[in-house]
Amino acid sequence: MLRSSKTPTPVQWPVQLAPAASIDQPLADGGPWIVATNSVPKARVSADVAAVLRAVDGERNPAQVAHLLGLPWTAADVMGIVRQLAHTGIFDGGTNQPRDRRVQFRAPLTVQFTLFNPVPLLLRFRPVIAAFARPIVALPLALLLIGGMLGALTAGPSIWRVLATPLPLEVYLYVALAMFASTLLHEFGHGMALSYFGGTPRRIGIMLFYLSPAFFCDVTDGWRLSSRKQRVVIALAGPLVHLGLGSIALAVQTLLPASSVKDAALLYGVICWAVAILNLFPFIKLDGYVALMSAVDIPHLRQKSVKALADVVGFRILGARATFRGNGLLPWFGLASFIAGVGFMIIGFQRIVPIFLQLGYSGHIVVFAILCLLIVVAFRSVVQFFRAAAKNGSPLWRRALATLVGSLAIGALLAVIPVSPVTVAGYTYINGQLLIVTPNGASDGALEPGDSVTLQSQGMVIHENLGRATIGEHPPSLSTAPVDTIVPIALAGTALPVLAYVGQVEESTSLPASGRAEVTSRSQTTLGEWLWKAISHSPLWPGQPERDDSTRGHS
Repeated sequence: MLRSSKTPTPVQWPVQLAPAASIDQPLADGGPWIVATNSVPKARVSADVAAVLRAVDGERNPAQVAHLLGLPWTAADVMGIVRQLAHTGIFDGGTNQPRDRRVQFRAPLTVQFTLFNPVPLLLRFRPVIAAFARPIVALPLALLLIGGMLGALTAGPSIWRVLATPLPLEVYLYVALAMFASTLLHEFGHGMALSYFGGTPRRIGIMLFYLSPAFFCDVTDGWRLSSRKQRVVIALAGPLVHLGLGSIALAVQTLLPASSVKDAALLYGVICWAVAILNLFPFIKLDGYVALMSAVDIPHLRQKSVKALADVVGFRILGARATFRGNGLLPWFGLASFIAGVGFMIIGFQRIVPIFLQLGYSGHIVVFAILCLLIVVAFRSVVQFFRAAAKNGSPLWRRALATLVGSLAIGALLAVIPVSPVTVAGYTYINGQLLIVTPNGASDGALEPGDSVTLQSQGMVIHENLGRATIGEHPPSLSTAPVDTIVPIALAGTALPVLAYVGQVEESTSLPASGRAEVTSRSQTTLGEWLWKAISHSPLWPGQPERDDSTRGHS
Protein backbone atom coordinates (compact mmCIF):
# COMPACT_ATOMS: atom_id res chain seq x y z
CA MET A 1 0.00 0.00 0.00
CA LEU A 2 2.70 2.46 1.00
CA ARG A 3 6.36 2.71 -0.03
CA SER A 4 8.41 4.26 2.74
CA SER A 5 11.67 3.36 4.41
CA LYS A 6 11.40 6.09 7.05
CA THR A 7 10.85 5.51 10.75
CA PRO A 8 7.26 6.42 11.73
CA THR A 9 7.00 9.95 13.11
CA PRO A 10 4.78 10.87 16.10
CA VAL A 11 1.68 12.81 15.02
CA GLN A 12 -0.61 15.12 16.98
CA TRP A 13 -4.25 14.60 16.00
CA PRO A 14 -6.35 16.00 14.43
CA VAL A 15 -4.25 16.48 11.27
CA GLN A 16 -4.93 17.87 7.82
CA LEU A 17 -3.08 18.25 4.55
CA ALA A 18 -0.88 21.32 4.29
CA PRO A 19 -1.84 23.89 1.63
CA ALA A 20 1.41 23.05 -0.17
CA ALA A 21 0.54 19.33 -0.28
CA SER A 22 -1.24 17.46 -3.05
CA ILE A 23 -2.42 13.91 -3.69
CA ASP A 24 -2.03 13.35 -7.44
CA GLN A 25 -4.00 10.57 -9.09
CA PRO A 26 -2.43 8.11 -11.60
CA LEU A 27 -2.15 8.96 -15.27
CA ALA A 28 -3.31 5.46 -16.22
CA ASP A 29 -5.17 2.56 -14.62
CA GLY A 30 -2.97 0.68 -12.21
CA GLY A 31 -0.47 3.51 -11.85
CA PRO A 32 0.66 4.92 -8.50
CA TRP A 33 -0.81 7.87 -6.65
CA ILE A 34 1.77 10.54 -5.79
CA VAL A 35 2.09 12.43 -2.51
CA ALA A 36 3.74 15.80 -3.22
CA THR A 37 4.62 19.05 -1.46
CA ASN A 38 5.18 22.19 -3.49
CA SER A 39 4.82 19.98 -6.60
CA VAL A 40 7.76 17.80 -5.48
CA PRO A 41 6.86 14.08 -5.18
CA LYS A 42 7.55 12.67 -1.73
CA ALA A 43 6.07 9.14 -1.88
CA ARG A 44 4.11 6.75 -4.08
CA VAL A 45 0.99 5.31 -2.49
CA SER A 46 -1.91 3.06 -3.39
CA ALA A 47 -5.46 4.19 -4.04
CA ASP A 48 -6.48 3.05 -0.54
CA VAL A 49 -3.81 5.19 1.12
CA ALA A 50 -4.77 8.13 -1.08
CA ALA A 51 -8.36 7.76 0.14
CA VAL A 52 -7.17 8.02 3.75
CA LEU A 53 -5.11 11.13 3.03
CA ARG A 54 -8.02 12.82 1.30
CA ALA A 55 -10.29 12.05 4.26
CA VAL A 56 -8.19 13.75 6.96
CA ASP A 57 -9.48 17.31 7.29
CA GLY A 58 -8.15 18.68 10.58
CA GLU A 59 -11.37 17.84 12.43
CA ARG A 60 -11.90 14.06 12.27
CA ASN A 61 -10.03 11.75 14.62
CA PRO A 62 -8.70 8.35 13.40
CA ALA A 63 -11.87 6.49 14.40
CA GLN A 64 -14.05 8.96 12.50
CA VAL A 65 -11.86 8.70 9.40
CA ALA A 66 -12.04 4.89 9.55
CA HIS A 67 -15.84 5.05 9.94
CA LEU A 68 -16.08 7.37 6.94
CA LEU A 69 -14.03 4.97 4.80
CA GLY A 70 -15.94 1.91 5.99
CA LEU A 71 -14.80 -1.65 6.51
CA PRO A 72 -12.16 -3.04 6.72
CA TRP A 73 -10.54 0.22 7.87
CA THR A 74 -9.74 0.69 11.56
CA ALA A 75 -8.46 3.63 13.59
CA ALA A 76 -5.10 1.84 13.97
CA ASP A 77 -4.80 1.54 10.18
CA VAL A 78 -5.46 5.25 9.71
CA MET A 79 -2.99 6.29 12.42
CA GLY A 80 -0.32 3.98 10.97
CA ILE A 81 -0.61 5.51 7.49
CA VAL A 82 -0.45 9.07 8.81
CA ARG A 83 2.59 8.25 10.96
CA GLN A 84 4.40 6.66 8.01
CA LEU A 85 3.87 9.77 5.85
CA ALA A 86 4.41 12.45 8.51
CA HIS A 87 8.10 12.77 7.51
CA THR A 88 7.08 13.99 4.04
CA GLY A 89 5.75 17.26 5.48
CA ILE A 90 2.32 16.94 3.88
CA PHE A 91 0.49 17.52 7.18
CA ASP A 92 0.22 20.68 9.25
CA GLY A 93 -1.87 22.24 11.96
CA GLY A 94 -3.89 24.41 9.63
CA THR A 95 -1.33 27.13 8.87
CA ASN A 96 -1.58 28.73 5.46
CA GLN A 97 1.55 28.15 3.39
CA PRO A 98 2.11 29.29 -0.19
CA ARG A 99 1.48 26.41 -2.55
CA ASP A 100 4.07 27.35 -5.11
CA ARG A 101 7.38 29.00 -4.33
CA ARG A 102 9.22 30.63 -7.19
CA VAL A 103 12.61 30.06 -5.53
CA GLN A 104 13.29 26.58 -4.10
CA PHE A 105 16.35 24.89 -2.59
CA ARG A 106 17.28 21.29 -3.37
CA ALA A 107 19.92 19.52 -1.29
CA PRO A 108 22.84 19.36 -1.42
CA LEU A 109 23.63 22.48 -3.48
CA THR A 110 20.94 23.42 -5.98
CA VAL A 111 18.80 26.58 -6.07
CA GLN A 112 15.90 26.71 -8.55
CA PHE A 113 14.08 29.80 -9.84
CA THR A 114 10.81 29.17 -11.69
CA LEU A 115 10.30 31.20 -14.87
CA PHE A 116 6.95 30.04 -16.28
CA ASN A 117 4.45 27.22 -16.69
CA PRO A 118 5.23 25.43 -19.99
CA VAL A 119 1.88 23.63 -20.38
CA PRO A 120 0.10 26.20 -22.64
CA LEU A 121 3.07 26.31 -25.01
CA LEU A 122 3.52 22.53 -25.11
CA LEU A 123 -0.15 22.01 -25.94
CA ARG A 124 0.38 23.92 -29.18
CA PHE A 125 3.22 21.57 -30.14
CA ARG A 126 1.33 18.38 -29.31
CA PRO A 127 0.65 17.52 -33.03
CA VAL A 128 4.38 17.86 -33.72
CA ILE A 129 5.20 15.65 -30.73
CA ALA A 130 2.75 13.02 -31.95
CA ALA A 131 4.32 13.09 -35.42
CA PHE A 132 7.84 12.59 -34.04
CA ALA A 133 6.68 9.71 -31.86
CA ARG A 134 5.94 7.51 -34.89
CA PRO A 135 8.36 4.58 -35.43
CA ILE A 136 9.08 5.67 -39.00
CA VAL A 137 10.80 8.81 -37.68
CA ALA A 138 13.60 6.64 -36.26
CA LEU A 139 15.10 6.26 -39.78
CA PRO A 140 15.67 9.97 -40.54
CA LEU A 141 16.91 10.47 -36.98
CA ALA A 142 19.47 7.69 -37.49
CA LEU A 143 20.51 9.25 -40.80
CA LEU A 144 20.87 12.60 -39.02
CA LEU A 145 23.20 11.07 -36.45
CA ILE A 146 25.26 9.39 -39.18
CA GLY A 147 25.44 12.71 -41.05
CA GLY A 148 26.78 14.41 -37.93
CA MET A 149 29.42 11.72 -37.47
CA LEU A 150 30.50 12.00 -41.11
CA GLY A 151 30.63 15.79 -40.77
CA ALA A 152 32.89 15.47 -37.73
CA LEU A 153 35.18 13.07 -39.60
CA THR A 154 35.44 15.33 -42.67
CA ALA A 155 36.20 18.34 -40.44
CA GLY A 156 39.36 16.58 -39.24
CA PRO A 157 42.00 19.03 -37.97
CA SER A 158 39.50 21.89 -38.01
CA ILE A 159 37.83 20.49 -34.89
CA TRP A 160 41.17 20.42 -33.09
CA ARG A 161 41.84 24.00 -34.18
CA VAL A 162 38.55 25.41 -32.84
CA LEU A 163 39.06 23.60 -29.54
CA ALA A 164 42.77 24.40 -29.07
CA THR A 165 43.29 27.94 -30.44
CA PRO A 166 41.78 31.39 -29.79
CA LEU A 167 38.74 32.21 -31.91
CA PRO A 168 37.13 35.53 -32.88
CA LEU A 169 34.66 36.97 -30.40
CA GLU A 170 31.75 36.57 -32.80
CA VAL A 171 32.28 32.80 -32.81
CA TYR A 172 31.73 32.65 -29.06
CA LEU A 173 28.71 34.94 -29.34
CA TYR A 174 27.14 32.66 -31.97
CA VAL A 175 27.84 29.57 -29.85
CA ALA A 176 26.60 31.20 -26.63
CA LEU A 177 23.30 32.20 -28.24
CA ALA A 178 22.90 28.76 -29.83
CA MET A 179 23.69 26.99 -26.55
CA PHE A 180 21.18 29.16 -24.69
CA ALA A 181 18.47 28.22 -27.19
CA SER A 182 19.44 24.54 -27.36
CA THR A 183 19.57 24.19 -23.57
CA LEU A 184 16.06 25.59 -23.39
CA LEU A 185 15.00 23.17 -26.15
CA HIS A 186 16.64 20.36 -24.15
CA GLU A 187 14.28 21.08 -21.27
CA PHE A 188 11.33 21.42 -23.64
CA GLY A 189 12.26 17.96 -24.92
CA HIS A 190 11.63 16.52 -21.46
CA GLY A 191 8.37 18.44 -21.20
CA MET A 192 7.20 17.40 -24.66
CA ALA A 193 7.82 13.72 -23.93
CA LEU A 194 5.96 13.94 -20.62
CA SER A 195 3.10 15.81 -22.27
CA TYR A 196 2.89 13.15 -24.99
CA PHE A 197 2.48 10.39 -22.38
CA GLY A 198 -0.26 12.34 -20.61
CA GLY A 199 1.70 14.05 -17.84
CA THR A 200 1.97 17.73 -16.97
CA PRO A 201 5.35 19.52 -16.81
CA ARG A 202 5.03 21.62 -13.67
CA ARG A 203 7.47 24.45 -14.39
CA ILE A 204 10.51 25.60 -16.35
CA GLY A 205 13.21 27.78 -14.86
CA ILE A 206 16.88 28.40 -14.23
CA MET A 207 19.00 27.08 -11.40
CA LEU A 208 22.43 27.03 -9.84
CA PHE A 209 23.48 23.39 -10.12
CA TYR A 210 26.67 22.72 -8.11
CA LEU A 211 27.52 26.44 -8.52
CA SER A 212 26.93 26.34 -12.30
CA PRO A 213 23.92 27.99 -14.04
CA ALA A 214 21.53 25.74 -15.95
CA PHE A 215 17.93 25.44 -17.11
CA PHE A 216 15.52 22.86 -15.68
CA CYS A 217 12.10 21.43 -16.49
CA ASP A 218 10.16 19.84 -13.63
CA VAL A 219 8.88 16.51 -15.00
CA THR A 220 8.34 14.81 -11.63
CA ASP A 221 4.73 14.32 -12.70
CA GLY A 222 6.12 11.41 -14.73
CA TRP A 223 6.15 9.31 -11.55
CA ARG A 224 2.39 9.02 -11.98
CA LEU A 225 3.07 6.94 -15.09
CA SER A 226 2.93 3.20 -14.54
CA SER A 227 5.34 2.45 -17.40
CA ARG A 228 9.06 2.45 -16.61
CA LYS A 229 9.84 2.65 -20.32
CA GLN A 230 7.88 5.89 -20.69
CA ARG A 231 9.68 7.46 -17.74
CA VAL A 232 13.06 6.47 -19.22
CA VAL A 233 12.10 8.03 -22.56
CA ILE A 234 11.15 11.27 -20.78
CA ALA A 235 14.54 11.38 -19.05
CA LEU A 236 16.49 10.71 -22.26
CA ALA A 237 14.49 13.14 -24.42
CA GLY A 238 16.69 16.08 -23.39
CA PRO A 239 20.06 14.50 -24.30
CA LEU A 240 18.53 13.35 -27.59
CA VAL A 241 17.69 16.98 -28.38
CA HIS A 242 21.32 18.01 -27.85
CA LEU A 243 22.54 15.01 -29.82
CA GLY A 244 20.25 15.91 -32.72
CA LEU A 245 21.15 19.60 -32.72
CA GLY A 246 24.85 18.80 -32.57
CA SER A 247 24.51 16.38 -35.47
CA ILE A 248 22.72 19.02 -37.55
CA ALA A 249 25.48 21.55 -36.88
CA LEU A 250 28.29 19.12 -37.73
CA ALA A 251 26.53 18.01 -40.92
CA VAL A 252 25.69 21.55 -42.09
CA GLN A 253 29.21 22.90 -41.52
CA THR A 254 30.48 20.71 -44.38
CA LEU A 255 28.48 22.95 -46.76
CA LEU A 256 29.89 26.22 -45.39
CA PRO A 257 33.03 28.04 -46.58
CA ALA A 258 35.83 28.77 -44.12
CA SER A 259 34.45 31.50 -41.86
CA SER A 260 33.56 32.35 -38.29
CA VAL A 261 30.12 30.80 -38.88
CA LYS A 262 31.73 27.48 -39.87
CA ASP A 263 33.96 27.59 -36.78
CA ALA A 264 30.93 28.34 -34.61
CA ALA A 265 29.04 25.38 -36.12
CA LEU A 266 31.97 23.05 -35.39
CA LEU A 267 32.39 24.26 -31.82
CA TYR A 268 28.65 24.18 -31.17
CA GLY A 269 28.30 20.66 -32.55
CA VAL A 270 31.12 19.29 -30.39
CA ILE A 271 29.74 21.00 -27.26
CA CYS A 272 26.25 19.63 -27.94
CA TRP A 273 27.59 16.09 -28.20
CA ALA A 274 29.62 16.59 -25.02
CA VAL A 275 26.53 17.87 -23.18
CA ALA A 276 24.50 14.86 -24.34
CA ILE A 277 27.18 12.42 -23.13
CA LEU A 278 27.71 14.24 -19.82
CA ASN A 279 23.98 14.16 -19.11
CA LEU A 280 24.09 10.35 -19.14
CA PHE A 281 26.34 10.32 -16.03
CA PRO A 282 24.23 8.38 -13.48
CA PHE A 283 25.74 9.44 -10.13
CA ILE A 284 24.63 13.09 -10.20
CA LYS A 285 21.04 14.29 -10.60
CA LEU A 286 21.34 14.57 -14.36
CA ASP A 287 19.22 12.90 -17.03
CA GLY A 288 21.17 9.64 -16.88
CA TYR A 289 20.42 9.37 -13.17
CA VAL A 290 16.71 10.00 -13.74
CA ALA A 291 16.67 7.37 -16.49
CA LEU A 292 18.38 4.83 -14.22
CA MET A 293 16.06 5.67 -11.33
CA SER A 294 13.07 5.18 -13.62
CA ALA A 295 14.42 1.91 -15.06
CA VAL A 296 14.96 0.32 -11.63
CA ASP A 297 11.72 1.92 -10.34
CA ILE A 298 13.24 3.29 -7.12
CA PRO A 299 12.15 6.90 -6.45
CA HIS A 300 14.76 9.11 -4.76
CA LEU A 301 17.42 6.50 -5.62
CA ARG A 302 20.36 8.76 -4.79
CA GLN A 303 18.94 9.84 -1.44
CA LYS A 304 18.14 6.26 -0.47
CA SER A 305 21.52 4.95 -1.59
CA VAL A 306 23.42 7.62 0.37
CA LYS A 307 21.31 6.78 3.42
CA ALA A 308 22.10 3.08 2.90
CA LEU A 309 25.80 3.97 2.73
CA ALA A 310 25.50 5.96 5.97
CA ASP A 311 23.75 3.02 7.64
CA VAL A 312 26.49 0.59 6.59
CA VAL A 313 29.28 2.97 7.66
CA GLY A 314 27.51 3.61 10.96
CA PHE A 315 27.26 -0.12 11.57
CA ARG A 316 30.85 -0.93 10.58
CA ILE A 317 32.62 2.02 12.19
CA LEU A 318 30.35 3.44 14.89
CA GLY A 319 28.77 0.20 16.09
CA ALA A 320 25.20 1.31 15.34
CA ARG A 321 22.43 -1.19 14.72
CA ALA A 322 22.32 -2.52 11.16
CA THR A 323 19.19 -0.93 9.69
CA PHE A 324 19.88 -1.45 6.00
CA ARG A 325 18.02 -4.45 4.58
CA GLY A 326 17.82 -3.62 0.87
CA ASN A 327 19.76 -4.41 -2.29
CA GLY A 328 23.47 -4.94 -1.58
CA LEU A 329 24.40 -2.69 -4.51
CA LEU A 330 22.59 0.31 -3.03
CA PRO A 331 25.39 1.38 -0.62
CA TRP A 332 27.94 1.10 -3.44
CA PHE A 333 25.78 3.35 -5.60
CA GLY A 334 25.58 5.71 -2.63
CA LEU A 335 29.38 5.75 -2.35
CA ALA A 336 29.76 6.55 -6.06
CA SER A 337 27.09 9.27 -5.75
CA PHE A 338 28.81 10.78 -2.71
CA ILE A 339 32.21 10.89 -4.43
CA ALA A 340 30.67 12.30 -7.62
CA GLY A 341 28.81 14.98 -5.66
CA VAL A 342 31.97 16.10 -3.90
CA GLY A 343 33.84 16.05 -7.22
CA PHE A 344 31.23 18.18 -8.97
CA MET A 345 31.26 20.70 -6.11
CA ILE A 346 35.06 20.94 -6.33
CA ILE A 347 34.94 21.37 -10.12
CA GLY A 348 32.22 24.01 -9.80
CA PHE A 349 34.23 25.82 -7.14
CA GLN A 350 37.39 25.74 -9.28
CA ARG A 351 35.46 27.16 -12.24
CA ILE A 352 33.80 30.00 -10.38
CA VAL A 353 36.53 31.06 -7.94
CA PRO A 354 39.13 32.41 -10.46
CA ILE A 355 36.42 34.56 -12.06
CA PHE A 356 35.39 36.19 -8.79
CA LEU A 357 38.91 36.55 -7.40
CA GLN A 358 39.76 38.85 -10.32
CA LEU A 359 36.96 41.21 -9.19
CA GLY A 360 38.95 42.33 -6.17
CA TYR A 361 37.46 42.88 -2.72
CA SER A 362 33.84 42.16 -3.74
CA GLY A 363 34.88 38.99 -5.53
CA HIS A 364 36.69 37.72 -2.44
CA ILE A 365 33.51 38.30 -0.42
CA VAL A 366 31.56 36.09 -2.87
CA VAL A 367 34.20 33.34 -2.66
CA PHE A 368 34.17 33.57 1.15
CA ALA A 369 30.37 33.24 1.16
CA ILE A 370 30.54 30.17 -1.10
CA LEU A 371 33.18 28.59 1.13
CA CYS A 372 31.01 29.19 4.18
CA LEU A 373 28.05 27.58 2.42
CA LEU A 374 30.10 24.50 1.52
CA ILE A 375 31.41 24.22 5.08
CA VAL A 376 27.88 24.51 6.52
CA VAL A 377 26.55 21.84 4.14
CA ALA A 378 29.43 19.48 5.02
CA PHE A 379 29.11 20.11 8.77
CA ARG A 380 25.35 19.57 8.66
CA SER A 381 25.79 16.26 6.85
CA VAL A 382 28.33 15.06 9.43
CA VAL A 383 26.06 16.07 12.33
CA GLN A 384 23.10 14.27 10.78
CA PHE A 385 25.23 11.13 10.30
CA PHE A 386 26.33 11.05 13.94
CA ARG A 387 22.82 11.79 15.19
CA ALA A 388 21.41 8.91 13.15
CA ALA A 389 24.14 6.60 14.49
CA ALA A 390 23.40 7.67 18.07
CA LYS A 391 19.69 7.04 17.51
CA ASN A 392 20.55 3.53 16.31
CA GLY A 393 22.52 2.70 19.44
CA SER A 394 26.09 3.75 18.58
CA PRO A 395 28.15 3.95 21.81
CA LEU A 396 29.37 7.42 22.73
CA TRP A 397 32.99 6.27 22.99
CA ARG A 398 32.97 4.97 19.41
CA ARG A 399 31.56 8.23 18.11
CA ALA A 400 34.15 10.19 20.09
CA LEU A 401 36.95 7.92 18.85
CA ALA A 402 35.77 8.24 15.23
CA THR A 403 35.66 12.03 15.58
CA LEU A 404 39.18 12.09 17.02
CA VAL A 405 40.61 9.75 14.39
CA GLY A 406 38.88 11.67 11.60
CA SER A 407 40.21 14.99 12.87
CA LEU A 408 43.74 13.60 13.17
CA ALA A 409 43.50 12.13 9.67
CA ILE A 410 42.42 15.47 8.20
CA GLY A 411 45.23 17.23 10.06
CA ALA A 412 47.76 14.68 8.86
CA LEU A 413 46.62 15.04 5.25
CA LEU A 414 46.90 18.84 5.48
CA ALA A 415 50.41 18.47 6.87
CA VAL A 416 51.62 15.71 4.53
CA ILE A 417 50.04 16.19 1.10
CA PRO A 418 52.60 18.08 -1.04
CA VAL A 419 51.41 20.97 -3.16
CA SER A 420 53.26 22.78 -5.92
CA PRO A 421 51.15 25.90 -6.54
CA VAL A 422 50.21 26.38 -10.18
CA THR A 423 49.42 29.82 -11.61
CA VAL A 424 47.57 30.12 -14.91
CA ALA A 425 49.12 32.95 -16.92
CA GLY A 426 49.86 33.80 -20.54
CA TYR A 427 52.92 34.39 -22.68
CA THR A 428 54.16 36.47 -25.59
CA TYR A 429 57.02 35.40 -27.85
CA ILE A 430 58.23 38.19 -30.13
CA ASN A 431 61.66 38.41 -31.81
CA GLY A 432 62.97 35.61 -29.63
CA GLN A 433 61.96 37.29 -26.36
CA LEU A 434 59.62 35.35 -24.07
CA LEU A 435 57.47 37.20 -21.55
CA ILE A 436 55.23 35.44 -19.06
CA VAL A 437 52.29 37.74 -18.31
CA THR A 438 49.59 37.86 -15.63
CA PRO A 439 46.62 40.24 -15.30
CA ASN A 440 47.63 43.60 -13.90
CA GLY A 441 45.66 42.92 -10.71
CA ALA A 442 47.73 39.85 -9.86
CA SER A 443 50.08 39.76 -6.88
CA ASP A 444 53.72 40.65 -7.49
CA GLY A 445 54.80 37.53 -5.63
CA ALA A 446 52.67 35.15 -7.69
CA LEU A 447 55.65 34.10 -9.85
CA GLU A 448 59.25 33.74 -8.71
CA PRO A 449 62.60 33.26 -10.51
CA GLY A 450 63.23 29.62 -11.37
CA ASP A 451 59.55 28.65 -11.52
CA SER A 452 58.82 26.10 -14.24
CA VAL A 453 56.57 27.20 -17.13
CA THR A 454 54.59 25.01 -19.52
CA LEU A 455 53.78 26.93 -22.71
CA GLN A 456 50.44 25.95 -24.21
CA SER A 457 47.94 26.87 -26.87
CA GLN A 458 45.14 29.14 -25.63
CA GLY A 459 42.06 27.13 -26.56
CA MET A 460 38.60 27.15 -25.07
CA VAL A 461 38.69 23.38 -24.39
CA ILE A 462 42.15 22.02 -25.28
CA HIS A 463 45.51 23.40 -24.13
CA GLU A 464 48.16 21.75 -26.29
CA ASN A 465 51.68 21.70 -24.79
CA LEU A 466 54.05 23.69 -27.04
CA GLY A 467 57.21 24.02 -24.97
CA ARG A 468 58.85 24.60 -21.60
CA ALA A 469 60.53 27.60 -20.01
CA THR A 470 61.55 29.08 -16.64
CA ILE A 471 60.99 32.46 -15.00
CA GLY A 472 64.11 34.64 -15.24
CA GLU A 473 65.81 36.77 -12.57
CA HIS A 474 64.57 40.15 -13.81
CA PRO A 475 61.85 41.81 -11.69
CA PRO A 476 58.38 42.06 -13.25
CA SER A 477 57.32 45.18 -15.11
CA LEU A 478 54.10 46.74 -16.31
CA SER A 479 53.39 46.12 -19.97
CA THR A 480 50.60 45.26 -22.40
CA ALA A 481 49.78 41.98 -24.13
CA PRO A 482 47.20 40.64 -26.60
CA VAL A 483 43.85 39.59 -25.14
CA ASP A 484 44.45 35.97 -26.16
CA THR A 485 47.26 35.64 -23.60
CA ILE A 486 44.59 35.73 -20.87
CA VAL A 487 41.42 34.43 -22.56
CA PRO A 488 40.93 32.33 -25.74
CA ILE A 489 39.55 35.26 -27.76
CA ALA A 490 41.30 36.55 -30.89
CA LEU A 491 40.89 40.35 -30.94
CA ALA A 492 43.34 41.88 -33.39
CA GLY A 493 44.85 45.19 -32.28
CA THR A 494 43.49 44.91 -28.72
CA ALA A 495 45.82 44.69 -25.74
CA LEU A 496 45.42 44.39 -21.97
CA PRO A 497 47.58 45.84 -19.18
CA VAL A 498 49.65 43.03 -17.70
CA LEU A 499 52.48 42.28 -15.32
CA ALA A 500 55.32 40.82 -17.41
CA TYR A 501 58.09 38.44 -16.26
CA VAL A 502 61.07 37.65 -18.47
CA GLY A 503 61.14 33.96 -19.36
CA GLN A 504 63.87 31.67 -20.70
CA VAL A 505 62.83 29.06 -23.27
CA GLU A 506 64.22 25.60 -22.54
CA GLU A 507 62.54 23.52 -25.21
CA SER A 508 59.82 24.22 -27.73
CA THR A 509 58.31 23.51 -31.10
CA SER A 510 57.35 26.49 -33.25
CA LEU A 511 55.87 28.87 -30.68
CA PRO A 512 52.96 31.13 -31.70
CA ALA A 513 53.31 34.81 -30.85
CA SER A 514 51.07 34.41 -27.80
CA GLY A 515 49.35 31.71 -25.78
CA ARG A 516 48.67 30.23 -22.38
CA ALA A 517 51.24 29.48 -19.67
CA GLU A 518 50.99 27.25 -16.60
CA VAL A 519 53.59 28.29 -14.03
CA THR A 520 54.49 25.69 -11.40
CA SER A 521 56.22 27.05 -8.31
CA ARG A 522 59.56 25.48 -7.49
CA SER A 523 58.77 26.05 -3.79
CA GLN A 524 56.84 22.95 -2.79
CA THR A 525 54.63 23.30 0.26
CA THR A 526 51.99 21.28 2.08
CA LEU A 527 48.27 21.52 1.48
CA GLY A 528 47.72 23.15 4.88
CA GLU A 529 50.40 25.79 4.29
CA TRP A 530 49.03 26.51 0.83
CA LEU A 531 45.49 26.99 2.19
CA TRP A 532 46.76 29.25 4.98
CA LYS A 533 48.76 31.36 2.52
CA ALA A 534 45.74 31.70 0.22
CA ILE A 535 43.55 32.80 3.15
CA SER A 536 46.05 35.13 4.83
CA HIS A 537 46.88 36.89 1.53
CA SER A 538 43.22 37.61 0.76
CA PRO A 539 42.24 41.32 0.90
CA LEU A 540 39.57 40.27 3.43
CA TRP A 541 42.31 39.27 5.88
CA PRO A 542 42.93 42.01 8.49
CA GLY A 543 46.07 44.09 8.06
CA GLN A 544 46.61 43.53 4.34
CA PRO A 545 48.68 46.43 2.89
CA GLU A 546 47.32 48.66 0.16
CA ARG A 547 48.60 47.92 -3.34
CA ASP A 548 51.08 50.44 -4.72
CA ASP A 549 51.75 50.19 -8.43
CA SER A 550 54.13 53.13 -8.48
CA THR A 551 57.10 51.03 -7.33
CA ARG A 552 56.98 48.69 -10.28
CA GLY A 553 59.18 48.95 -13.29
CA HIS A 554 57.91 49.71 -16.79
CA SER A 555 58.79 48.19 -20.12
